[in-house]
Amino acid sequence: MPVGFGAYRVTHHSTDHFDALLSAVNKGCSLIDTSSNYTGGESEKLIAQVLKKADHKPIIVSKVGYIQGENIKVVEELNSIGQASEDLVKVNDGLWHSIHPDFIRNQVQLSLSRLEVEKIDVYLLHNPEYYFYEEGANQDDYYKRIEKAFFELEALVSEGLIGAYGISSNNFILSPEDPKITHIERVMECAQKVSSNHHFTHIQFPFNMIEIDALEAWYDGLSLLNKAKGFDLKVMVNRPLNAFKGESLVRLATYDKTHPLIEESVAQKVFVNAMMILEKKFKEEEPDESIYNLPLIKQFNDLWNNTRTPDGVDQVYFSHFFPFVARVWGGDLSAKESGPFYDLYDVSLNYARNNMNEMAKDFESQAISAGLIEDGEAPLQVRLIEKYLSYQIDYVLVGMKDTRYVEQLEHLF
Repeated sequence: MPVGFGAYRVTHHSTDHFDALLSAVNKGCSLIDTSSNYTGGESEKLIAQVLKKADHKPIIVSKVGYIQGENIKVVEELNSIGQASEDLVKVNDGLWHSIHPDFIRNQVQLSLSRLEVEKIDVYLLHNPEYYFYEEGANQDDYYKRIEKAFFELEALVSEGLIGAYGISSNNFILSPEDPKITHIERVMECAQKVSSNHHFTHIQFPFNMIEIDALEAWYDGLSLLNKAKGFDLKVMVNRPLNAFKGESLVRLATYDKTHPLIEESVAQKVFVNAMMILEKKFKEEEPDESIYNLPLIKQFNDLWNNTRTPDGVDQVYFSHFFPFVARVWGGDLSAKESGPFYDLYDVSLNYARNNMNEMAKDFESQAISAGLIEDGEAPLQVRLIEKYLSYQIDYVLVGMKDTRYVEQLEHLF
């Protein structure tokens, strides 16, 4: 029951991400979890780079479902030739979702290309519960969509393009009475309808010391974890250190030893350098304009050192700032060109981690008092993950974007 590498929001442009993933694999990490939409495919490209240098090949898990960024154009092209037009969920202008067989096949091919492999070991439907954004959505139609997707996934297994499949769903952990639940028993029924020798083998859902719904005895005295083991399913859990408590995010990790607060003068130097480079490049096309007059940059100027959570930093950078930088460059940046902007990203993360550190310390005191974890010298996150691994969990997925995190957890690979 080891720790797996959660490759959410990593990129092939970052040498830190490359070093961390390569270190994890070479130290024995046996599974990497990614998705076609993680950083617009850059996560899968990073994995391809690492696999070329790694001492061994871990299990590769990828996913399909989200349609964002360039993938919207991909779907529009599919629709123009009569493919993947059914069951398309449009949450908003920038976020669509589909588990239609046409889209699944398209995304498998794209992921294989980015990963530079001939087969993806495990392929998951990624949060199919986005269907419930549709007016009139109901449980019966939900499983019809899943069953149709499973037929395509079985075909992909038979063709040797994927080894097995499953579902990653935040809604697995809901009460069976919730109308939006991804019900483990009904999902299994879908697989059994597709084939008596189906390859539905994995499920993934959130689990952490605050969101412990997977332990609730909602199934005639059995928990979701009990049911999964009874069905002989492999269980992967995500967000082990990012917990939602009401509307707030609680980061269950401490950083005071590994990431002391950066000096203000150093942080300002990194910020000024990145913005000067961006301004210079911008003026090559717009000599009479300035980035500092743009609403996005004005907002970024307020947020780069004042965002309260690492996830908030990721949202600012990967959804807004980095796409803007790419537009200014007219496409992908080289590793050297992107360096100053990732340096600034790291500075913003440093500020956010220190903002979250105090909250994590409060949680740590409460958890020790309640007997949930023991006091000790190991960082809070290490003790928590060790606790998770005492449950019926096959892989705890951790975003180790720094070699320091890898070193903390290598004894759990």
